[in-house]
Amino acid sequence: MTTNASRIERKKKKKYKQSKSKRYEDKIKKVKVKVRSEIDLFDWQKWKFHCKDYWIDSTLDKVPRIDYRKVSIDEFIQNYESKNIPVVITHATDDWRAQAHWSEEYFLKYYKSHLFKVGDDDDDNNVYMKMKHFIYYSQHEGLKDDSPLYIFDSGFYRTSRTKKKLDNHLLQDYKVPNYFSEDLFKLTGSRRPPYRWLVIGGSRSGTGIHKDPLGTSAWNALIRGHKRWCLFPPNTPKLLYDPPMKPYDHEGVSWFDQVYPKFKKQDDPNDPRTLGEKLGMVEVLQQPGETIFVPGGWAHVVINLDFTIAVTQNFCSTTNLEYVYLSTRHSRPKLGEKLYRKIQELGKREPKLYGNAAASLQMLRTVPQLPPDSSSDSSASSSSSSSSSSSSSSSACISNNQQKRKRIISSTESETDLSDGTCMCKKCKTKRKKNTRLV
Repeated sequence: MTTNASRIERKKKKKYKQSKSKRYEDKIKKVKVKVRSEIDLFDWQKWKFHCKDYWIDSTLDKVPRIDYRKVSIDEFIQNYESKNIPVVITHATDDWRAQAHWSEEYFLKYYKSHLFKVGDDDDDNNVYMKMKHFIYYSQHEGLKDDSPLYIFDSGFYRTSRTKKKLDNHLLQDYKVPNYFSEDLFKLTGSRRPPYRWLVIGGSRSGTGIHKDPLGTSAWNALIRGHKRWCLFPPNTPKLLYDPPMKPYDHEGVSWFDQVYPKFKKQDDPNDPRTLGEKLGMVEVLQQPGETIFVPGGWAHVVINLDFTIAVTQNFCSTTNLEYVYLSTRHSRPKLGEKLYRKIQELGKREPKLYGNAAASLQMLRTVPQLPPDSSSDSSASSSSSSSSSSSSSSSACISNNQQKRKRIISSTESETDLSDGTCMCKKCKTKRKKNTRLV
């Protein structure tokens, strides 16, 4: 009897383990369908990218390294931020709790039932995944998926995402490096765009080629794993670094597989340099504990080479304020106007610190409201206006309407700023849905 009872008990345990993994897999399938409905569940491993090696030769990484403990804020601004030059910073995370604790085991222990954002569905609703399901996925299906699911979450600190009371807050696990402590966008209050993200993903996950929103600069501190970066200077033609990639998607791994090789080739027999060298392309192999500074206007693409955990923030300082203001005024006019107004108030209260910044924005008011980094748009606009002057009044109206639309089209791409300047924060998405129902 005892033997039979133990057998039944073992069968129950075995059945429970199988049902648990099955439940996890069902959850993962539902998330996959929501996040990327255009891909059949059987096509997530279509290109067999997991069979290829995307590690970079460390000799190709020529980006300068600076020691956070030895380089002052003024030196950083003078040598890198003001010159709009990427740089990798070492030892900036040495005293972070995150550096000591953040790992798969840590998140499973303290945040296993906490929801984290892994993407958007077809209706622009956020799609969340419990940490325990995400880590299970990363250790199983994610090892072979072409471009695995990726946590890129701006609300990672919200306690409303879990029923469990947490003694520790993720925001307390790190602190903004002194180089990036100036945060002028906070002046805009609750309407500021999302600006900080927790980033977790396995090998081959990452972000496609893009520029950071609203002209902001960014820093990315890597806690675990390795990241591979490619960056292009602001004047690089978009068609070169972001060409059509059909039938491939716009993910980082697809870019490195299909687009990157052309930048390593010589396109001129009389010039020994590769196309990437002529364009000023920068390659980086980011190591654990390193923080990379990405200047505003630099297009960049990132791929994780193994399981990585990082935190990243976008920022606006007095150094990049002019570019951020022009970009914001173009993409988000109301937000740009509020930023301008707050800087003027700050300039009056603290003229020694912000008087020059306020004066520079006043001068920019006379600059035409066109994409700040697109000369082609500017020339197209001027040519269309000249042609409209010689056409009929009806065609002139059409041309004027086209110009008005062009002024609100964003030249930046992000999870919070669509190509037409539409804000993608939760509040704005909810408001648009309510208006749609009323119509």
